[in-house]
Amino acid sequence: MVRRKEKSELDTAEIKLESLIERRDALNSEASVFREERDLLNTQKRGLVDEMRALRDERDGLVREMRAHRDRRNEFQLKARELIELKRKVRGQVHTSISGDLDRLRKDVKGLEMRQQTSSLKLEEENALLDDLRDKLKEVKALEGLRNEQDKIGKEVRDLDGSITDLFRAADKEHELVVKLSAEAKERHEKVVGLGNQVSALSAEADKKHEEFVKIRTRADEFHQKAMEMREKVLTIRTTQRSEIREARSLLRQQNLTVRKELLDERRLDRAAEEALQLLLKKGRVEMKG
Repeated sequence: MVRRKEKSELDTAEIKLESLIERRDALNSEASVFREERDLLNTQKRGLVDEMRALRDERDGLVREMRAHRDRRNEFQLKARELIELKRKVRGQVHTSISGDLDRLRKDVKGLEMRQQTSSLKLEEENALLDDLRDKLKEVKALEGLRNEQDKIGKEVRDLDGSITDLFRAADKEHELVVKLSAEAKERHEKVVGLGNQVSALSAEADKKHEEFVKIRTRADEFHQKAMEMREKVLTIRTTQRSEIREARSLLRQQNLTVRKELLDERRLDRAAEEALQLLLKKGRVEMKG
């Protein structure tokens, strides 16, 4: 049976380090998804905010234009009412009986002239008739003057009527523009409100994505910190093992040198003994026995 090799402290630490790094990277990847979704929502929100700002500017411009036309409409209506009041006062100066009185006087004058021309009158009667005729002619002249004044007043009234009509017509046109611009401004405002609701919804969703991003990123940072601590432990174990290996190698080299030296010394002794023996043999002091 093959004996299973037990994991060393370094192996265990390296496995733990790899597991921590994998978990950290997985959390960072998950956090990146939430960050991208958050950024996309914020980009959409900025686009809607720009659109909303443009619509708000259009709405405010339409409101300013509408108010200008409303002021002009009110001005025209005020002038028209002032002219109506003036016309009422002018008409109070008109006497409708002048033309009738003038026609009657002219008939009287013609009658008196005819009587003077056709009748045989006494001097006193003729003088009385002439006095009456002169009086009638004065009245005719006076009434003709009054009628001329009345004609002028009538023209003024007609002019006032025309001016009043023109003012009300202009006021009506301004009112149509007020209604049109008000409707357009209301339309823009409703769009602004709708976009505002969308922006609020996007902001809320983006905030949720950001909260998830921060939460997951915090966990990733925790795993990163643990991984860095485990990495430091792995480096410490590796450094210790390398130091132990270097020390063992140094001892082994020292031992090898010692053994090699001892072997060298034994060889030298053997060689010296052999040389002494040969020398004695040459001198005949040592006898070799078979």
